[in-house]
Amino acid sequence: MDLTLPGKIRVFHLCDKFGIREARTHGVSRLFTWWFPRFDASRFEVRLVGIRPEDAASEHLKQHGLDPLCLGRSRFSPSVLADLLRLVRRERPHILHAHGYAMSNFGRVVGALTGVRTIVHEHAAFPSIPSYQRAIDRLLAGRTDLAIAVSASTREFMIRNRFLPADKIRVVFNGAPLEEFKVPPVKRVDAERERLGLRAGEKVVGTVGRLDSQKGTTYFLQAAAQILRQRQDVRFVIAGEGHLLERYREEARALGIADRTVFAGYCEDVPALQSLFDVQAFPSLWEGTPLTVFEAMSMSLPIVSTTVDGLGEVLRQRENALLVPPRDARGLAAAVLEVLEKPELAASLGTQAEVDSRRFDVRHAVREMESLYQQLVDGDR
Repeated sequence: MDLTLPGKIRVFHLCDKFGIREARTHGVSRLFTWWFPRFDASRFEVRLVGIRPEDAASEHLKQHGLDPLCLGRSRFSPSVLADLLRLVRRERPHILHAHGYAMSNFGRVVGALTGVRTIVHEHAAFPSIPSYQRAIDRLLAGRTDLAIAVSASTREFMIRNRFLPADKIRVVFNGAPLEEFKVPPVKRVDAERERLGLRAGEKVVGTVGRLDSQKGTTYFLQAAAQILRQRQDVRFVIAGEGHLLERYREEARALGIADRTVFAGYCEDVPALQSLFDVQAFPSLWEGTPLTVFEAMSMSLPIVSTTVDGLGEVLRQRENALLVPPRDARGLAAAVLEVLEKPELAASLGTQAEVDSRRFDVRHAVREMESLYQQLVDGDR
């Protein structure tokens, strides 16, 4: 394929799915809504392509100004390969930027058949990987022009589990649109407090994320029960959607804390929600680097987090967060109580977190990706 450049660099972002089970969105979809408006439109033309049929998740992206092309297939359908080949040959992109196992597979095959450069973008250090994917990754490792990892631990995962050459992997932390994550007007915060049924004067400990076992919500609930044995003035907010919602409701009832636990669902106004938190917790069992940690840092929130993966790279013990091991409800409870009972500690953690957040503006990530695109294209000249 002739890849001479008459104008802009054309990049197709390929994604397996835009939501997970009952959740209308996930972290990668949020990134798309942040990245796409921030690419330099004078130099880059970006398009989003998904495997699945149109659904609530793709509609959510449309509401945020994106126009994803949905192929209407399943991730194992061989028709995806034919669809992508037709699309690439018709529209002639210069780069295929793939997110997810299926699209990293199809994208690299299409790249090999057409001569289009391919990038594999890994967003998490998964605890396991399907055996079939390991075999495919071995076969396609040499067909990967470049790879992006969202943390150093994710980079090691890509080397060890996805067999990608170390010299082809770049670490690009995601970041967040920090200008959006500042304390909003009082009316917005009061409206969110009323929506959640929180009372003035209550201490609020919150966690934000998909309701999936990965996020460690079970341990958050167990920690909440332990905290309430020592303090009765605390409410716990769990914000997010997911397939384990009813299980977590039942766990709260079994622990006797249902009346002190608020399941907030999907929250569009995250800054208003976070403004209600006295502590934001990250009880994750594994991660890449969750976007909400950058948001919490920008909001100057005291953070209590597990040490897993990118969280342990961005956060530093007793400097910008209190850190505990994963699956340690007792340690999580003790750390939250310490922050609640020591206002000076809470203030210092929040202040340092806000300072550190400035390294993680999403615009930095976009500029780094643009630089990588340019390098790949320049290599074809």
